[in-house]
Amino acid sequence: MQTDVPAVRDVVLVGGGHSHIQVLKAFGMKPEPGVRLTLISERRDSPYSGMLPGHIAGHYSRDEIHINLDALCAFAGARLVQARVRGICPDDRYLELEERPKVRYDVLSLNSGAVPVSPHAESITVKPISDFLPKWQALETSVAAGDQVVVVGAGAGGVELAMAIRARLGPDVQLALVGQQILPGHNGKARRLVERQLGNTNIRFIPALVGCDEQGGVELPGIGTVASDRVLWVTNVRAPDWLGSSGLSVDEAGFVRVDTKLESTSHPGIFASGDVASLEGQQRPKSGVFAVRAGPVLAENLRRSATGKPLRTFRAQRRHLALIGSSDGRAIASRGNWALQNRLMWLWKEHIDRKFMKKFSELPKMDDPGTELPDVLRAELPDDLMRCGGCGAKLAANPLRRVLTRLPPQQANHVRLGIGDDAAEITNGGASTLLTIDGFRSMVNDPYLFGRIAAHHSLNDIFAMGAIPEAALAFVTVPFMQEALMEEELFQLLSGAVCVLNNHGVQLVGGHSAEGAELSVGLTVTGRAGTRVLEKSGAVAGDHLILTKPIGTGAVLAGAMRGEAQPSSMDAVQQGMDSSNEPAVRVLCESRVHALTDVTGFGLCGHLSEMLRASGVGAEIRLSQVPFYPGARDMVMHSPSSLQSANMLAVEDYELGRGLRFDSAEVALMADPQTSGGLLAAVPGESADECLDKLLQLGFSAADIGVVTQDRRVLVP
Repeated sequence: MQTDVPAVRDVVLVGGGHSHIQVLKAFGMKPEPGVRLTLISERRDSPYSGMLPGHIAGHYSRDEIHINLDALCAFAGARLVQARVRGICPDDRYLELEERPKVRYDVLSLNSGAVPVSPHAESITVKPISDFLPKWQALETSVAAGDQVVVVGAGAGGVELAMAIRARLGPDVQLALVGQQILPGHNGKARRLVERQLGNTNIRFIPALVGCDEQGGVELPGIGTVASDRVLWVTNVRAPDWLGSSGLSVDEAGFVRVDTKLESTSHPGIFASGDVASLEGQQRPKSGVFAVRAGPVLAENLRRSATGKPLRTFRAQRRHLALIGSSDGRAIASRGNWALQNRLMWLWKEHIDRKFMKKFSELPKMDDPGTELPDVLRAELPDDLMRCGGCGAKLAANPLRRVLTRLPPQQANHVRLGIGDDAAEITNGGASTLLTIDGFRSMVNDPYLFGRIAAHHSLNDIFAMGAIPEAALAFVTVPFMQEALMEEELFQLLSGAVCVLNNHGVQLVGGHSAEGAELSVGLTVTGRAGTRVLEKSGAVAGDHLILTKPIGTGAVLAGAMRGEAQPSSMDAVQQGMDSSNEPAVRVLCESRVHALTDVTGFGLCGHLSEMLRASGVGAEIRLSQVPFYPGARDMVMHSPSSLQSANMLAVEDYELGRGLRFDSAEVALMADPQTSGGLLAAVPGESADECLDKLLQLGFSAADIGVVTQDRRVLVP
């Protein structure tokens, strides 16, 4: 659900922890008019710690224990900024981020978790879980029969993890659990149940305090030294370093002191929950259960703080039911002086965990935008009323071509190349000037990243001509909001664009701004000719067609807009869009490229057809060689871009060979509109292999996707 009221307050959430996911869900179910949410998270997904041991034991997949923050933010109408926080300026109400500008806030909430107390740089700490999982995978694949694996920390987390590891690695691996006491803070019966389970599964308990040697190894009584990559630490945590220098009131361990309203005791308008918080008068162990319980109160108090209303009180429970999975189809339940182990307790734990995850994975569908139109007019509406951003928002090729043919011819002596190529070339009696313009609605909800992508995208037209960009003008449309928010939005967007432009030696020399319905930007870029101006024409039969980036941005972005794309797919697409084609141009020029263009809104087939028409040739494309972004195949079938159907007209100009179908994902992706896409080059056959090797060495996901033919246009498997 969304609200049309302009934003006047920015509520910024740091971290995608158990409390903040509930804040996002609450604001999605009931938006607060005038309040905008921004989530700052290092990752696009958030692990649920309660299901980690089940994942280690093989009971849950990775996706089953992670919450898709992209989808949750889309549901809440929140911006997702993927960045690392390195400081707070509470007096100026700014967050300092790594490698990007500060972010302004009106109300701030911290639910970013704690940092493990790491005895050595090589130690494997279980928190943060996102860092632990790849290390666990490496351990799992390398461990052999007879190897020793040690879990340090005998609290509930360490006990459950050790039993999960036994279930996963089997009986041939030696496994030890180390700690001063089993289940400190729990009753004696619960400890005895754990001791019996450890004995039954041949997990040795060593009551000891341990440390690391210089290499990170651990010396254990009766075992000897265990290498650092075989020791898992589930021990104490500390506050992030940047909190201590923030000026906020913190406790002796560096955690933010908050009152019963979950608000900082020193700085009103700053809230904290979960491990990062120290609840004055209600100190509790660092456990996800307290962050879960605090979520609804935090959501309400953020809403009230932003709107100037009295805050609610949070009372942390003194006791809670602990359910410790024993990875044998049973769980140990512990509360107060009571404890029990059986199959029913595992079923109860699994029910609780899956129910919690379901709240954030099965979000209510967005309402269909209603239109009060007569049936005869409704039939002429676009099939998909949810329109894409980026190049998916562009006008389709055919109506654009028809408009251009209706205009008077744009010809003059000083115009050598005009409409039809990637950039115009203007001669001035000396060196020529290259001109191009591009722009679109935002396809991501992080304005800084949007600015970077828009700059890369606009520079591509100059690069596709083999030219050198020099200067840029910007036209930015900013949604109507409170003045400070509009200023910040414009600053973030232009900061991203200027960063990319300046890295390429390009200066932003002017522009214009306006209010509008949504964030958008257009960039006019000028450049000078390189050693030769590359055109779309010039391809000859026998040339190899080389593509410098994967395709599929349109499908993945459209899926993300609907909350359906996986975080890993969005990570790959954003990394591809936020990368420059400039190094590829140098390689292609060294390879004596015959024709060059960039792949954008009309899709791979559409832009290839422009090259083929200009050169008077055909092409054979091998779909098995075309690189696709992860998840693009699924998304193009379920959530295609709003420009997809129009672009398919270009695909229909190609023959399909050996069993290919127009309704297959691979063929559909040939029409997928790209934002900040790759370059498509026709390179002489004798230099194609060397050219491709150089591109791959530079880190491009480049591929030789086909050959130029005399006349036929055909797609083959």
